[in-house]
Amino acid sequence: MQLPPIATKVRSTPVTIWVASSLIALVNRLIYTLTIACIPDLLQRVLHEPRSSNGVITAAFGVGGLVAGCSIGYISDRTQNRLVPQLVAAALYVVAGVVFFYAKHFHQIVAFRLILGAASSIADTMLFTTVADVYPANLLGFKMAVLFVFDNIGNMLGPLLGGKAYEKMGVGGIAIIAMGLGVAEFLLILLFVRNSLDIRRTLVRNAASSLATSASDLRVVESTIASRRPSTGDHPSEKVGASACSSCVSISSTGSTPSDSDASNLPAPKPEMISSASGAHSSLQIVRLLLQLPVVGPTVSIFVGTGMQSVIETVFPLRLYDKFGYSPGAIGIAFMIVGGILILAMPAVGYVNDSVISRHGERMRYYTIAVGVLMMLVSLSVTAVAGSYPVLIFGYALFSITSMLVIVPAQSAFGDYINSTGSHAMAQCYSLAWIAEGMANISLPPIASGLYAIIGFPRMLLSMSAVLCTICAISVLAFPFHCYWRARRQE
Repeated sequence: MQLPPIATKVRSTPVTIWVASSLIALVNRLIYTLTIACIPDLLQRVLHEPRSSNGVITAAFGVGGLVAGCSIGYISDRTQNRLVPQLVAAALYVVAGVVFFYAKHFHQIVAFRLILGAASSIADTMLFTTVADVYPANLLGFKMAVLFVFDNIGNMLGPLLGGKAYEKMGVGGIAIIAMGLGVAEFLLILLFVRNSLDIRRTLVRNAASSLATSASDLRVVESTIASRRPSTGDHPSEKVGASACSSCVSISSTGSTPSDSDASNLPAPKPEMISSASGAHSSLQIVRLLLQLPVVGPTVSIFVGTGMQSVIETVFPLRLYDKFGYSPGAIGIAFMIVGGILILAMPAVGYVNDSVISRHGERMRYYTIAVGVLMMLVSLSVTAVAGSYPVLIFGYALFSITSMLVIVPAQSAFGDYINSTGSHAMAQCYSLAWIAEGMANISLPPIASGLYAIIGFPRMLLSMSAVLCTICAISVLAFPFHCYWRARRQE
């Protein structure tokens, strides 16, 4: 079907990708959180399952996400296609809704969560990848923060909508909402989203032509290309290894707030960046990416940040249910309060992240994450010792904000690193984020629910947060410390 010229133009702009990805993030989180408030009632009162089954349900989501995350990035980079995986994710949401509609037993709910995890993994990987495809390195923090704003709108509305639907219509009501949202996302992608790599190729060609109009711009192109030539060999892993520390410098600092016009400032492309055929074969493998220090810290940060979110999402409803006797609808209202606070704070988080990096350099990203980890530990401690409902909500809201201080710069670090190295492994790098999240969802919620039953909520949360935050801080600071000592040895 031939689209009108205006529709083609709209589908080919970076801001359309950004807006569509934001709406997809909203739908993804809505579908995911629809069942959060009703899970304790459904499992314990209706199905008479033990408390430990709540962790199994959360882990099933992680298993589905891990399986999809291990493959979708490679497939997308190999085929140079971002559109088809997004459509597949939307279709899987519809399938998950159908499964949940007919769910009468525990294993059917597990199957629903497996499919939901796979769909969320694919959708989230692609929405972050597509935004990183069409916007330049260094100033992705604000773009990512806006994605998280819509994500948290869904996080705020989903439990409330799901809790009320469950109280009035039962499981069937939630399933119908999930199917409707999946269909809406499919139509949104089909009508308004274009393969982001096609847009990127157009942008880098235009950038190259613009840079070549003056002698000074030609010198910038030549110096950029020369600075990116490998000095240790032609093998991709050697190239990235050699640029591990220099990547802090190769990503420019503009000192300005990001805007949609920044898409035209993509770095001048190498010849192979324009060729989709050769680009797929030069993509870095996920294992090689994971061996790079600039990637290790953000990956561990995603594991810890999203993992503790999953822990809270698992035990927080139990805490409200056991200590205060709250209903699913009331639990949904608690999530809405926290989500509203987080929505107001998220743009500031992204803006501050970009401002710090633009003024003080790329290396500050890792110190910013480390500070966020420390603040997250404090907020989790407040949540753990809270003896009243207001203090519990305050601690949870503080944790939500501080976890974004960890997750937002970590997510933007992936795109910035790939853009700075000129690699074609964008989707694979963002797959690492979902692999880390999937592993966290598999391992941490069952541990948390088990410890909750054995030692109680306060000691469980204090012990888990102390261990995980310490590991995260060490992993994040390894890269800037490595760069520092390497520079000192070369003096």
